[in-house]
Amino acid sequence: MSSRRWLNPPIVMIIGSTLAGIVFLTIGGRGPVYDLVMRIVNFTVLLGVLIYFVRKPVVEGMRSSIESVRKMIIDAEEARKQAETKLKETEERLAKVDEETEALLAAAQKESEVEKERILAEAEKVVQRLKGEARVFIEQELKKAQDLLRKEVAGSAMDLAEQIIRDNVKPEDQKRYIVEYLEKLEAS
Repeated sequence: MSSRRWLNPPIVMIIGSTLAGIVFLTIGGRGPVYDLVMRIVNFTVLLGVLIYFVRKPVVEGMRSSIESVRKMIIDAEEARKQAETKLKETEERLAKVDEETEALLAAAQKESEVEKERILAEAEKVVQRLKGEARVFIEQELKKAQDLLRKEVAGSAMDLAEQIIRDNVKPEDQKRYIVEYLEKLEAS
């Protein structure tokens, strides 16, 4: 099991990115390719760390949501089983009645069939409603978790990009970019 833990995607990404950075540093050179490689290494490490720390709470939240939905479904099925048991008991008592009460028995059986259909239909409606609510709840929780993860990754990427631009763009570069942009505007 411990050998499998090293195959964890965030750990593999961090180790791979670190090794790529070390290899690139040993080859030498600073420049745009170096900056690009370091950005990729930083982004990969950040992404690995985010996946490592955010995945567990999201999965645990989904598990607890799924468990609560399962419990609701099990409760609904138990209610349906109790209703069926009650109906069977009623049918057994009616079967034991003397022949003298045959007319009452026929009416009671008819009523019990109607009651059975009503109870089963009602139990089926409850089960279907709970399943629908569970499906919607699971979809909502999944969407919330996905949105949260997207926001976290996007915010971190923006912060990282802003920091890289602040660190790497100098006043001369800004002037050069402005001049190039103006030249392109004049040409078009």
